[in-house]
Amino acid sequence: MKLNSRAQSAQNPHNHSPIVLVHGLFGSLDNLGILARDLIADHDIVQVDMRNHGLSPRSPEMTYPAMAQDLLDTLDAHRSSAPPLSAIRWAGKR
Repeated sequence: MKLNSRAQSAQNPHNHSPIVLVHGLFGSLDNLGILARDLIADHDIVQVDMRNHGLSPRSPEMTYPAMAQDLLDTLDAHRSSAPPLSAIRWAGKR
């Protein structure tokens, strides 16, 4: 499944690795805007809405393997190869 995403190019490209920002439970890519603004100076940024979140497609299947494949499919569409991941949290409040 191709996910809704927002890609931004670095303002001062220095061949730094791109960073993928993935929201947590009940979130969307908009939750990571402040973090993206702090990182965009030196890194290409890809923000992603996971399945059943934000503007991404809905599916009755909600498993980690399915979500991992969604992320790989979306990164392939952005021609991004194994970038570092940041801001991923799927745990609930305690």
